[in-house]
Amino acid sequence: MAPNNKSHRRNNSGKKLIDRITPVGRPKPERPPTQEGFKTVNGRLVSANDVGVLLREASSKLEAKKRRKSPKGKPHKNGPAPPESKAKPSKSNPLVIHTNSDASDKLLVFYNLALGVNQDSLKTVLQKLSHARIAKVRVRDLPSGSATANVWLVRPTIEELERVRKLFDGALVDGRTIRVTTVSDTHTMSY
Repeated sequence: MAPNNKSHRRNNSGKKLIDRITPVGRPKPERPPTQEGFKTVNGRLVSANDVGVLLREASSKLEAKKRRKSPKGKPHKNGPAPPESKAKPSKSNPLVIHTNSDASDKLLVFYNLALGVNQDSLKTVLQKLSHARIAKVRVRDLPSGSATANVWLVRPTIEELERVRKLFDGALVDGRTIRVTTVSDTHTMSY
């Protein structure tokens, strides 16, 4: 019998190589029986040796895998395609794309700064590191123990705002990881 046939692989699957090798003329050493464990299947705690439950779980995984692989609209081997369900809108944040390139009303907001940050020194540091001209900086200490800074650029463009945002977003400042976002200036919004 060839060692590569399916029954040989099935009988030896799960055994380590050292367990499959036996010296010539010696019987296999007796191993203590494995302890019985438990496993959760569909939210239920079952014995790890319960073959019926494990087979049902394996077959359901195979069917789910087949459904994922088959292209939509084509029938499955064991029946017609399931009816298309109405797509429900996801509860996550929707993708918002702005097509206007006017950035005159945009500013950068720096979150999670240390308390007591000086506005002038922050403006100087930001200008030196980003090589961008900054019109003004307004820092506000929050009761949560962090500070937020609003930063207005001189003649901002979308590209310039995004470049500065990427440069500082996730940076480590005074032992804190800061977050930077681009927002619209609330003074120019109309409701």
